[in-house]
Amino acid sequence: MDKKDTSSIQMKRRRFLATLGLGGAAAAAAVGAKLVTVAADDSEEKKPEVSKGYRLTAHVQNYYRTTRL
Repeated sequence: MDKKDTSSIQMKRRRFLATLGLGGAAAAAAVGAKLVTVAADDSEEKKPEVSKGYRLTAHVQNYYRTTRL
């Protein structure tokens, strides 16, 4: 093969690999955008829970008891 043929093949290979990389990045961006949209839709449907605040339950008291020195 000539040097010209070899460099032509190398350029084609580089373009092919660059196209694969750009295609993969575009696919990842599309999936990411879809996930963000789905997450936004889900959060609107759920009603926010009312916080009950801190409660000293038996479970919490047991934890405090086990951490004493």
